[in-house]
This record gives sequence, structure tokens and C-alpha cells, in this order.
Amino acid sequence: MDYSRWSKRALIERLQNLDKLVGTLEPATATNTDIVMVTTGEVDSTTPKRSRPPMKFDFSNFPKRKVAFKFSYFGWAYHGLARQGNALESEEKRLVESEFPTIEGEVFRALAACKLIEDESSCDYSRCGRTDRGVSGFGQVIALYVRSAGQYISDEEVEAELAKGTDASRITRDGQNGGRAVLLPLVEHELPYVNMLNKTLPPAIRILAWSPVMPEFNARFSCRSRFYRYFFSEEGLDIGAMKEAAQKYLGVHDFRNFCRLDPAKQISNFERNVLDIAINPVAAQVSFVGDGQSAQGRWWQLELKGSAFLWHQVRCMMAILFHVGQGLEEPSIVDKMLDVENMDGKPEYEMACDVPLVLADCSFDAADVQWIHMRNPGVDFGNMMGLDRAISHEWGQLNTRAVIASALLQNLRNTAVPMQSENSEGADQLELTPWTQCRDKLIRSELASRSRIVLGGGDIKHVKVYQPMVKRRRADPVHSRNKKWFERKGDGKRVKTSSEQTE
Repeated sequence: MDYSRWSKRALIERLQNLDKLVGTLEPATATNTDIVMVTTGEVDSTTPKRSRPPMKFDFSNFPKRKVAFKFSYFGWAYHGLARQGNALESEEKRLVESEFPTIEGEVFRALAACKLIEDESSCDYSRCGRTDRGVSGFGQVIALYVRSAGQYISDEEVEAELAKGTDASRITRDGQNGGRAVLLPLVEHELPYVNMLNKTLPPAIRILAWSPVMPEFNARFSCRSRFYRYFFSEEGLDIGAMKEAAQKYLGVHDFRNFCRLDPAKQISNFERNVLDIAINPVAAQVSFVGDGQSAQGRWWQLELKGSAFLWHQVRCMMAILFHVGQGLEEPSIVDKMLDVENMDGKPEYEMACDVPLVLADCSFDAADVQWIHMRNPGVDFGNMMGLDRAISHEWGQLNTRAVIASALLQNLRNTAVPMQSENSEGADQLELTPWTQCRDKLIRSELASRSRIVLGGGDIKHVKVYQPMVKRRRADPVHSRNKKWFERKGDGKRVKTSSEQTE
């Protein structure tokens, strides 16, 4: 409408009519735009919106089922697998978990965010293998009760389901559901656990598969064997001697000299069964930065399978293999350290680095666990493609960093530095020489004056004089250390049972 020809009186009357229509507006603040927005039914953007309080999720409406999750993680950014108590229980616990993050802490945060668990203490949680700070996992397993897409059914409905041929294993009744009968869905109709959790977890942690399990299943005590890998470079090592020494670990032995003892646990049984052990080259498909023709570029892995392991046992075993590989000890040192009658106290030595160690797999009876990687086998490949992309992305970032560090190291090695040399007349003179040549000469001179101990993961320790393992200072015998702790703390502490001592 064109108001340019309207008189002042007509315009005032027009405004008064609009006032009656939309309510009283202050002349100083009301604009033509304000009026149009209101009269056309639009909401004024300046009007504060009333936010609704979030609706509380009612877990009582949903049944639970017990499942096992297989997952992987890169452990070098975390303070181990196990959380300290219930990580989400209180603000104090959450603060500790944020400052010292753990793998379990991240997993429980994701479970809570996806509304799969109500709290940590009531989900019957168990883990297969406890890995320390820096250690990674390819096939870690946990078990717990989570929310299901199933439904509660009455006794009459149970009979009706069985009458029409429903698989009896789909009908459960246990304490987690208050004794009520639950009809579990078919796999393709169950909640997409893998996809849900992987959308919430950090990229370094990936759920690989899930499996329905029985109520009595325990990820730790139902496990038949655990398989570890330890990756290391060949540089400076005699692989043949290490292989010979590794075979001496095979079978049932007392490994008290190959673990870290915690007197608070009052452990008295240190016998463990190493089912299989080998040192094999890393598969050619696993790419790495370096020249495959050089010892530095050739990589190997200790592959170790056992029913259970002591605290830091694998890293201690690997440390002794490094000593053998460097020629600092003979392979027979393993026999001597396994002979606890003659060596009843652990010699002082530094265990191998944590980063190259991986819990590669956990084995269970086929009747207990059937891993589900896809909701619709042979049709829905979304989970597998998502996992492949996520892990490829992590690999790409880490590999890029390795290439950059390798390029920087190459630049340094090619740098020309002044080095003393003799001229044709026998006089000393300075000559520009690639640093790599100077470095090699200095390393040879260094090795002549002190020993170099490889610890894995790029860690190296230098000592002026190498002390043979059998001559080193030893810790007090286990029974003596346990007794001292028990006398100091009193007999109020419960001694752990044999099954609780295994980790």
C-alpha cells in the first residue's frame, strides 16, 4: 500500500486501527516490520523462548539383556584400561577421569550417553584382560547388561510364543529384569549397538562386534586364552638367540621373576601356562616407514598365548629377550630365572616399554560367544565400512606423522658438520662430513665405553658397566615380602583367592 499521498490525520487513524489490532506498541520502538511480523502470525525473534526441561529416560520401560562387546583401542593416550571405581558416580570421580582418562571411562560415558545402561554398579560388568597404561588392544572383551529392543511379555504370552514355534532361547527371565519374562528380538531387529557406540566413542576406541551371552557369562573367568603381541625392530638384535630363549617360556612355570609383585594382593601362586610362543616377522601387508633391507626397517612381533598372565608378565619376559638379543645374556638366563629354588628373589631390571604391547585377542568357547559384526549378514556392510574408514583415518594420521618425523631425521642425518680428519701429511684438519657418518663413528666409540640396553618402543638405556642378571641385587623372596606387608597392615585384610590372583 502506498502511504506517500496520505494526509497526516489519515496516517494517525491508520496507526490507531493497527494498535487496536495488535495491542499497544510504543511509538519509539514499534516499526512497520514489527507490525507485519505479528499480524502475519510470525513469532518475534526477540521474544525469549521457554525451554522445556529434558524428559527423564525411564529405564523401567525397557528390558535388559546380557551381551559381550569386542573392541579395539590405541592405548598410548590413556592411563590404562581400568577406571578407578565408578567413573561417572560423582563429580569428583568424573574430574579424576577427565584428568587421567581410561579406556573404560570412555566406554561407560558412551554407554550412558546412548542410554544403554542406567548406572555402572548394577550392570554386572566384567572385563577379560586388564591392560596397563600405554598398552593397546585389538580384541578386548567386556560383558554387561544393556538396554534391549525386546519386550516384556506375560506368562500367557510366553506360552503363546512357544506354541507358535518361537525359539525358546529368545525368551529370558532373570534378576536384572525383576524376574519378568522378556522376548528378545531377532539380531536384525536388536538395537544397533556397534553403530550407536562408535558414533559416541572417541576415534581411538572402536567397538568391533557384539554377542548375546548367558546370564552366568563372565568376560574374565569364561575366557579360555589370551593372545598378546609385542612389536619391535630388528636393529641391534640377534633374532635367532631371542627365538631360542623364547621357547624356554613354553609350558607351565613359576613366573615370579617375570612380573611385578604387589604384596597387597598377597599372591602365593605364580604358576602360569604359556600355551604357545613365537617370534615372527611382521606381515608384509603392514606397512612401515624405513628401508626393508636394513635391520632398522625390519620389524618382528613376539606372539604369546596363555590362559592367564601376571601383572606386567609379558613386558618382563620381553625385557629379558631384549637382553638376550643384544648378547648381554645367554638364552640360558631364562632357565636360571625360572628356577625359583636357586633364584628365589627377582633381580633388578627394567621391563620393556608399554607402547609396543597389544592384547591381540581373547578366546572363548564357541558355545559361549558368537560374534555379530553386521545386523544383516551378507547385506548390511555399514558397520564394517564405518570401522574400516575410522581405523584407516587413524592409521593415515599416525603414518603421516611417522613420515614427517622420518623426513626430519633424514634431513638431520644428511646435515654436513665439521669433523676432524688427517690430511696427507698426517696433520689434523676440519672437514665437512655428513652427520650420519659422524654419528656411526660416535656410536661405535660409545659402545666401546658403555652398554646400550634396548627396551622397545624406541626406548634405550645406557649403563657404564653391564651387570649380569645372576649377579644383580635381588628383591626379598615373595613369602618374606608378603609377610612384611601382612604384619604392617594387620590381619584385617582379606587374602585373595587363587582365581582372584589371575589377571
